[in-house]
Amino acid sequence: MKNMFIIHGYQAHTDSHWFQWLATKMKASDYKVEVIHLPNSNHPDIDQWYKALHNSMAHKLNSETLIVAHSLGVITVLNYLSQLSQYPHIKGLFLVSGFNETLENLPELDYYINQSNVQLDRINAQHIITIGSDYDPVVSISATDRLSKALGTQTIHIPHKGHFLASDGYETFEILKEQIITILNQKNSEIGI
Repeated sequence: MKNMFIIHGYQAHTDSHWFQWLATKMKASDYKVEVIHLPNSNHPDIDQWYKALHNSMAHKLNSETLIVAHSLGVITVLNYLSQLSQYPHIKGLFLVSGFNETLENLPELDYYINQSNVQLDRINAQHIITIGSDYDPVVSISATDRLSKALGTQTIHIPHKGHFLASDGYETFEILKEQIITILNQKNSEIGI
């Protein structure tokens, strides 16, 4: 089944920013799309967020699955994928303003981040795309670059002063959509090639 999961971050919800816009665009490409609700996003709890991902994604991850995550949603989905007893091979993982470390300017998230148990060697995706803002006031581009390097990819740097929020002008996200469509248009290669 061709499915996509969109995972929001801290202080966001399913209708925030560009999430519903992307969901609508991907439905036009015959994808079943779910923007996953993560409870209490102003005070995230790693167990509650894990359960929310599990309730939506369990037994649905396959070689056609696309996952898009933003900000705290990135470390959340990486933690989830790391904990699965089997590592499903998914088609694409698209990480926007991602990180896998505590953030100096958001110490209130330290407990959540330190509870995560991300094991990047257990992430099994045919394509991993990371996108970061050169002037992100929330997640520094260097934090996103470190995650990209650990995942064996390079960050797509966007010359933007913001965190890809609606308040930054990101109610749509054409560059992200183009990256997804490019991967969908590639001929399927064998797993691991």
